[in-house]
Amino acid sequence: MLSFILILFSCYFLEAQPTENEDPTANYKFRTGEHLDFKLSYGWFTVGKASLDIDDNFHSYKNEDCYKVEIKGETAGFLGVFTHVDDRWGAYVKKEDLLPMHAYRNIEEGKYVREERTYFDHAQGKVEVMRYDPRKEKRNPKRMYEIKGDVYDLMSSYLFLRNVEFEKYRKGDTIRIKTFYEDELYNFELVFNGKEEIDSKVGLLQAYKVNFLVPPSDIFPNEQGIVAWISADTNHLPLRIEAEMFFGKAYCDLTGYRNIKYGPDYQ
Repeated sequence: MLSFILILFSCYFLEAQPTENEDPTANYKFRTGEHLDFKLSYGWFTVGKASLDIDDNFHSYKNEDCYKVEIKGETAGFLGVFTHVDDRWGAYVKKEDLLPMHAYRNIEEGKYVREERTYFDHAQGKVEVMRYDPRKEKRNPKRMYEIKGDVYDLMSSYLFLRNVEFEKYRKGDTIRIKTFYEDELYNFELVFNGKEEIDSKVGLLQAYKVNFLVPPSDIFPNEQGIVAWISADTNHLPLRIEAEMFFGKAYCDLTGYRNIKYGPDYQ
């Protein structure tokens, strides 16, 4: 469940690097301490909830100041009667350029339990992945992968999303970005489809509409079946994600937030 929302987040990238000697955080549209709440639903049924937090403080990781970003997801409503999900995904992301340093996943879905640790070495063009069942003493061997250029994970891609300057793009423009996920390097594509008004869970707002280009599959039958709306304001909040899947439409809706950089809380 949580992997679904994060895969969708990962498709929102554009390059927005700070100028030399400029404090990069000054232009970021998020800040430390931010908290967002989401509802996951299928049709009329609520199937889960998630929260996304940027830690209150910067963390030092290999002598780099980093944001610590974490998303938590669990079942809710009707689905929670039949199964239990408690997932945590997080990353340490460099303050300077929003590239990931270390990412982690703690997955608990029914009887399935898995932990994963991913380490990025951008200077050497390497990614190291450790994946294991914490209930077992025997651990799988590390896996090493080569990368070139700026490569993001899912959590760092979310932060990059927040800094996209959609005003600079025309309807129909396509953006491409490289993301490492599940032992593979993906070249995600995003199509900008202008601005429209959306009646979101946090109010009637102007929003940027974007489509993800995904190869048709058993899960996503339509190439442009995933649509997202991002608030057309100074915060660029992810208001709604709608996905046409083989079993129908699934939704991820922002339901509340606090400590955003611009504006009051909504709870």
